[in-house]
Amino acid sequence: MDVSIVVLTWEDFERTDGCVRSLPEGVEAVVVDNGSAAEISDRLRAMCAETGARYVRSETNLGYAKGMNLGVRHSTRSRVVLSNNDILVRPGAIERLVAELDDPAVGAAFPKVLDATGRDQTAAGRFLTVGTGVAHATGLSLVFPRLRIVAPPERGDWLSGPFVAIRRETLDRIGGVDESSFFYSEDLRLCWAVRRLGLRLAYLPDAVVTHEDDASAKRRWAAEEISRRQTREFIRASRELAGWRGTVACSAYTLGVLARAAVGGGAARRAIARGALEGMGVR
Repeated sequence: MDVSIVVLTWEDFERTDGCVRSLPEGVEAVVVDNGSAAEISDRLRAMCAETGARYVRSETNLGYAKGMNLGVRHSTRSRVVLSNNDILVRPGAIERLVAELDDPAVGAAFPKVLDATGRDQTAAGRFLTVGTGVAHATGLSLVFPRLRIVAPPERGDWLSGPFVAIRRETLDRIGGVDESSFFYSEDLRLCWAVRRLGLRLAYLPDAVVTHEDDASAKRRWAAEEISRRQTREFIRASRELAGWRGTVACSAYTLGVLARAAVGGGAARRAIARGALEGMGVR
């Protein structure tokens, strides 16, 4: 099969082992060890030798984008799948995604993502525009669904990318995975870059993977810290990609989350508010 699967891992043998063993025969698997401790690295290296996967090690944690780009440089096939290590691939999923990339109008292909209980957790959203930012701040998004930040995956401007298939040619044209962020917002930036080429995103509900959401992050940060970091990088990416319109949109969005934190309280809303301010460059 003409596809390379780049699996990025950090300090996690068990999930990585499960991910690699769920891949179909004939793919080229590239496991990027993003600075794991020696004991885990040894186990990953042995697993790769047993399964035929290529083992690539970075001595330090490069973050998501740089780690993925390192793996891509060690892959050889014309289609590439960027995969979190906490993914289990169901039969036929990769074949379906790769086949969709035969359409030259498709820039990237995304599967349906289920959690361990079988619940659909496929995440998608709209780019933050002046309209969506104002609607979020004023509450109009509650009345007009098309102005909400979240969107059905079939109509999303971007989709969350724990497992995304893309042609190598397309990845080369956008300069690889955008390395502006250490962790979070890479999927939004990738979808933005693909759409800028005039290509569309394909969501394939008949290609299914299972994902343990934020498995690596949860071992390092509390839920509120994850929310803060996600919001910060969402705002920062939206500002950087959309110029002055992005700044206006993000300003409106930030006013909305600040108002919600002020009236609703709660640690989660306060964390989101802090992240939004940090994304705006306010410390």
